[in-house]
This record gives sequence, C-alpha cells and structure tokens, in this order.
Amino acid sequence: MRRWAVTVLAGALLLTGCGSDDPKDAAPPVDGPFAECATLSADTVSAELPDVTLPCFHGGQSVRFSQLKGGVVVNLWASWCIPCTRELPAFTSLAGKKNAPTVIGVVTTDKRGSAAALAEELHVTFPTLFDERGRLLTTLVQQEHLKSNGLPATIFVKDGQIAYAYQGAALDEAKLTELVDRYLGVKV
Repeated sequence: MRRWAVTVLAGALLLTGCGSDDPKDAAPPVDGPFAECATLSADTVSAELPDVTLPCFHGGQSVRFSQLKGGVVVNLWASWCIPCTRELPAFTSLAGKKNAPTVIGVVTTDKRGSAAALAEELHVTFPTLFDERGRLLTTLVQQEHLKSNGLPATIFVKDGQIAYAYQGAALDEAKLTELVDRYLGVKV
C-alpha cells in the first residue's frame, strides 16, 4: 500500500511540475535584435485571452498576454523548428509595413542564446517574449484554441479576443497578409 501511495505521489508531481510561473525566475536576459515590449499591454484584462505573463526576451517589462491591446499577431516559434525559421521573414516583413498590426514573437521551448542567434541571422526585430517552458502554448491547447503543442503557431488577436489561431505549415508573406486582412480587418 505504501509503495502504491509513493508511486501515485511521484506521478502527480511529474504531471504538475515543480517550477515557478514567476517571470523573475526565468533565465537572465540575453541581448538580441528585438524591439522593446513596454507598449504591448493595455490596462484592461481580457477574459478570452490566456492569463499568462511572459518576460520580454531581452529584459525590461514583462507582458501579460491577457492585456494585449489592438490588433495583434502573435507568432510562437523556436530556433529548432524548421518551419518556424522559414516563416520568420514573413513576420519581420509584416512588422515593417505601414498600417500593420502589432507583431509579437514568443520564443517557445527554446534557449535564449539559440533564439537570439537565429533572430540576428534573420534580422528579426519585432518585440519578442521568452517562454522557455511553453506555458502560453500549453494554455492555448488547454483552452482549445490550438490542437497540439506543435510549432509554429500564430494567434490573431482583435479587440481582446482570439479571432483565429493558425497551426500548421510555415506561413509565407502572401498567406500571412491574407490572414491579417481576413481576421483583423487590416489591409497591409
């Protein structure tokens, strides 16, 4: 009986994890090419958006996902994800266009150094958050916005709501522009 109880307890600990969700417990910031994150959050909280707070990749102010304001395109990516590396140039291009929605990257289940090196190589400059353990991705799956923990994944946020969640093949510039028009009502 005692062995069974210990086994159940060990299994429960494995399933729940032992880490902290406190952003200050994250790995220290690493320099990267990314823009500041300070202007990404609004004062109000959306009940629709996951309430996950992530640190800005290079330090500075953390961003509470449930407080994103305006039209936002959120791209979850990792340096080890080949389709992610293929689509990052499309997001960089979108971020640089006139009238574009806010583009935010979320480095997911990756190491800072690897992500920073790839971002430098691909000239990624849009604001980027760091989610080493994939908390946002997991929450999006749990809330049934995404089907799996697979990358790449892109979330289109409009007026505090998830207008569309895309998960699949790498997006090219034409398809990304089409989705921005369709789900955010923004022509770029």
